[in-house]
Amino acid sequence: MRDRDSRYKWVMLALLAFTYFLMHATRQIFNASLPDIKASLPGTSDAEWGFTRTAFLFAYGLAVPLAGIAADMLRRKWVVVVGALLFSASVFGTGFVGGFAGMLVMYGLVNGIGQCMIPASASSLIAQYHHETRSTALSIYQTGLYFGIIVASALAGWLGAVSQDGWRYAFWGFGAIGVAWTFALALLLRDTPPLVRHPAAAGEERASFKEAALAMVSRPTAVLLTFAFGMLVFGSNCFRTFLPLFMRQGPELGGFSLSPASAALHSVVWFYAGSFIGIAAGARLSDRLASRFPAIRINMLWIGLAISAPAMAAMVYMPNLALCCVMTFVFGLGGGLFDCSLYSGLFEVVAPRYRAAAMGVYLCGAFLIGCPATAVLGYVGERFSYQHGIAIFASTYAIGAVAVLAARLMFFSRDRVE
Repeated sequence: MRDRDSRYKWVMLALLAFTYFLMHATRQIFNASLPDIKASLPGTSDAEWGFTRTAFLFAYGLAVPLAGIAADMLRRKWVVVVGALLFSASVFGTGFVGGFAGMLVMYGLVNGIGQCMIPASASSLIAQYHHETRSTALSIYQTGLYFGIIVASALAGWLGAVSQDGWRYAFWGFGAIGVAWTFALALLLRDTPPLVRHPAAAGEERASFKEAALAMVSRPTAVLLTFAFGMLVFGSNCFRTFLPLFMRQGPELGGFSLSPASAALHSVVWFYAGSFIGIAAGARLSDRLASRFPAIRINMLWIGLAISAPAMAAMVYMPNLALCCVMTFVFGLGGGLFDCSLYSGLFEVVAPRYRAAAMGVYLCGAFLIGCPATAVLGYVGERFSYQHGIAIFASTYAIGAVAVLAARLMFFSRDRVE
């Protein structure tokens, strides 16, 4: 049984990581294709298109607690499968929309509800099967985000250069792949109960969502980590959605007059190159030192945010593209250090029986805090400039760093779960 579980835990991780890849690839299609979508569907403002992204985050944040409840009450395999099918079908349908309202419903609301069903169940499954390798496993899972954004940005930029309606092919392609992948998940994922038969979980009963929420609220560290995550969601959605548009603008607005394909690629490839290094180094360091330095995962969170804040502000004021890319790389390095402990840091202060439902609370709080970001920056960008707007919202990373550092110094020793 142990040998089978040892092999299966890596198979399961690969399945869930590719699902996470598809989730974030389909999110980035919208960001990378936004200028082409605006040209293809005229008559709307940047603030309205920013509101589409806000609607996605709002739907995700509002529905994710229900996904946490479903992860506790139902088989988590099937929660993942249904979520993957729903968001893939909505992405495929987005390729057919003819205006702002259709994009708002298909990409914003339906897609957000489908995607919110996956992280709580997936991260809980990974944490239960991976113990000594938890940070490494969750970091591998997190890299699905990086690959998804890079691949989708490059593809969307290329399709945008080929045809004005090229963005539709990107939605159709990734949507169809997602629907097909859903069947692979249904066949290959185990029908795992809420708590696997493992000595670390023996004798534990499932927790209700209410119990998990109360358990988190009673631990100030968990509350401050949720707030910090929300600050990161706010800032990162600003840069992901509008950095390609900024890079396509002329020097008079601080941009570099890049082509659609170049802007889509440069806006993500340097950031995620830094993120790959940050998450790989941070995960290995965290797993090696966790037994001797219990706070190492919490420290990774605030250090990552502290690096990201000045780098994000500086990158849009660099005098040339090369220096902008260097600062974007540093920005990504900080993001990778944060991501390596994004979930494992929370699990340091949440008992195993609460993890699935606690993830719902964690994601709900973060996404509801971050959901106004793109609508606000769309408004600021239209009236002032995306250069100044992106720099201003870099402060959210600094605020998050202060929150995590306060949790580390004031509450973590008391809140930590052995």
